[in-house]
Amino acid sequence: MTLLSFLILLIIFIVLGFIIKKWANGPLNPIKKDLTGKLIIVTGSSDGIGLETAKDLLRSNAKVIFACRNKNKTERIINEFPENLKQNSSFVQLDLESFKSIENFAKEIKLKYPKIDILINNAGMSVDKMKKTEDGYIDTYQVNYLGNTLLTLLLFDHFNEKESKIINVSSMGYKFAKVTNGYSKYLNSYDLMYEYYLKTQNRNMILYSDTKLLLIYFTQYIAHLTEEKYQYLKIVCLHPGVIFTNIFKLEKLIHKILFFIFKIFFSLFTKDIVHGAQTTLFLSYSDNKYLVNGGYYNNLKLEKYIPIAIAEKIKNEMINETLNILKDKYKELDYFPLSK
Repeated sequence: MTLLSFLILLIIFIVLGFIIKKWANGPLNPIKKDLTGKLIIVTGSSDGIGLETAKDLLRSNAKVIFACRNKNKTERIINEFPENLKQNSSFVQLDLESFKSIENFAKEIKLKYPKIDILINNAGMSVDKMKKTEDGYIDTYQVNYLGNTLLTLLLFDHFNEKESKIINVSSMGYKFAKVTNGYSKYLNSYDLMYEYYLKTQNRNMILYSDTKLLLIYFTQYIAHLTEEKYQYLKIVCLHPGVIFTNIFKLEKLIHKILFFIFKIFFSLFTKDIVHGAQTTLFLSYSDNKYLVNGGYYNNLKLEKYIPIAIAEKIKNEMINETLNILKDKYKELDYFPLSK
């Protein structure tokens, strides 16, 4: 091969790579507006798409609460912001693996701030080893679903009654979920859920997918609540895209090595972090009247649910058991069950 041939081939590969990456990244949010006076909570905002989301909202003059577990890391990030962004940033500690932390977070928000405009349930995790939280649940299940559910319900009476919204970061991974009738018996038992997934092939992926489906069920439940009583409030969920972020908490060395190789090989076909935040931002900036309550969005567009996501019997079973779990711990929660 001559030098000229090599250079031509190299240029072709670079151009092709650029085209593929541009396609993989998807569109940028076209909506921008001044968010002065808006109070927005972003969970898991010390890293990844949560941080990108928070920074974009700050640049639009919103006040952003960084709801994160690691105080030192989050405050260091905030302190590195330009002064105009720093003054609108606040850290309030939130650990979704702890109901007590969630409860304290909700109390502090209600004490310090008169109303919330947007709650973005962005935090999530995927692990290669299941652990028990202090509340007695598998960590992935509590962080991705049960903790988000409790946080939303505890803050439900604190939204701006002019217009407000809840944005749940789910995943297209819900399409691989294995939730069926009877699955609800696992929701309040670490031992039963652990044994169930221990016997499941590709258990970590399936557990993650199941929790994202449960979050979609919860999104539809809250949409049902808001249709008559809380018309000022909209709730939506979304798929941010396939992105390699710190959501993956890997402990085994072999898993870290494989993930690193996988990340390098497929990075061309996945979104970068900035583009991963775009659908969340699109929903944040959109007026409520343009959003479908309970809808699922991908690449800035409304996308139809697959059948498992709108299976009424399964959905109602999961929501009713979830409400039973949380009402048993928090008597003040007053939300009605769905008909079976």
